[in-house]
Amino acid sequence: MTSSKETPAGAWTSRLPQCFTKKDLISRFHLTPIAAIGRIKRALKSKKLLLLKKGVYMATTFYLQESDKTKLTEYIASQLYQPSYISLEYVLEKHHLLFPKDVNSAVTSLTTKTNRAFTNFSGTFAYSNIKPSIYFGYEKATFHKDTYHIATKAKALFDYLYLNSNLNYRNQKYLHHQLFNEQSIQWHNFSEDDFEQFETYVWKSNSKKMMTIREVIDRYFQGKKFDRWAKSILA
Repeated sequence: MTSSKETPAGAWTSRLPQCFTKKDLISRFHLTPIAAIGRIKRALKSKKLLLLKKGVYMATTFYLQESDKTKLTEYIASQLYQPSYISLEYVLEKHHLLFPKDVNSAVTSLTTKTNRAFTNFSGTFAYSNIKPSIYFGYEKATFHKDTYHIATKAKALFDYLYLNSNLNYRNQKYLHHQLFNEQSIQWHNFSEDDFEQFETYVWKSNSKKMMTIREVIDRYFQGKKFDRWAKSILA
């Protein structure tokens, strides 16, 4: 049952998760589906609620008062499409392994479901499919009392290369050119520890393409190590 005098939107939204659905509203306040829909419609019209995607909402006050918009946007990405973890260009740009192509770049994530994309007030969110056997290599990040998943630097690079259909792994010489001349990857920001982690992901994936890519990258880094050693000897 609902009271004749409805609670102000700011009050009832504060008692719900940061991102919530009609089902959450019904469960929390024991509303009928019709009453819940009516409450949501009125709150959207009065701009007390923000629409994340069809059926998923956020309180306007929560969005405006949250100081860490980066964390908030990442959390939203985790809520729009599940299961998913943030990876690819977004993580690479965050760690300065790629230069942002656009100041409003999408938050890129991986999922075991079909490809999807959403755009809302917080930005664009793109989800690419990856097979379940390669759905690993992410860490937990916290947002208030909630958590979401984001790839390690090494796994983000793995995912980026694994899903790049333009890489010619059958021709190692050309692949070297692609990796170190065409891709704009900032390899100086990829440490030896990162590469060791990257290798672990490659062996775990059992992917012939990634095995070849690992071999080419390893040869490149070994050459860099030799160059540094030779310069120190000659100095």
